[in-house]
Amino acid sequence: MGPTRPRRTATPHRNRPSLIDRPERWWLRRGEPLGLQPRDLPPLAAIVVTNLATNHWDLRGLRSLPAKDTTPLYVPTAGMARRARALGFLRAERLEWGETRDIAPGVSMRVVPAGRTLLWPNNAYAFDAAGGRVFFGGEIAEVTPLGRHRAEQPPVNLALLPVNGLRPFFGPRLVIGPSQAVAGSSVLGARVLVPVHDAHGHDPLSRLFRTDGTASDAVRLAGPDLLVTDLPTGERWESPC
Repeated sequence: MGPTRPRRTATPHRNRPSLIDRPERWWLRRGEPLGLQPRDLPPLAAIVVTNLATNHWDLRGLRSLPAKDTTPLYVPTAGMARRARALGFLRAERLEWGETRDIAPGVSMRVVPAGRTLLWPNNAYAFDAAGGRVFFGGEIAEVTPLGRHRAEQPPVNLALLPVNGLRPFFGPRLVIGPSQAVAGSSVLGARVLVPVHDAHGHDPLSRLFRTDGTASDAVRLAGPDLLVTDLPTGERWESPC
């Protein structure tokens, strides 16, 4: 299962599906090194995309992935699905909030509301497998949707949530910061938080935005019941859950 970028790998349990955070262009990686080349990726059960922003939806990076005609690709808007099919992803599909899919033997996925960026919806994804439950919210600006999800669903073992609180200098916050990520993990019932949406560059585009935290802040803010695992680029990690 992959959001959209080769940087970090989180394996919830040995011999279970992996989560891979992937893009290739340096200005999308915000100065981070590339942890994996597309050719080094394992076979993917599916690709999930949270948001239509280019740092989540790198079409040039997707073009180099193998097995495009057989790999399901799930996106939050119809336009994204059309562009993916034009690239050769014949199984590209727009998924709306609340929809579910079985993406591999023993692995199911639910699309969770994650707010909107301007008019466009953001999708979060909850994965359920024998090794545990994983929540991935790559672009989420409030803790409230997490509480609504938890009110109707069982707790998760592991949460991947943003931590840098990115926002334009004039406009609303785009993603949660470290304190909200820690709180959101507790709301979800997670025992482990893997921070995402942490890097921020110093290029001209990045100067139009500001951040209010890092993964290190989430580590500092977490209580004894939450393990915050700040994965170095390219490192493989297996959850103790």
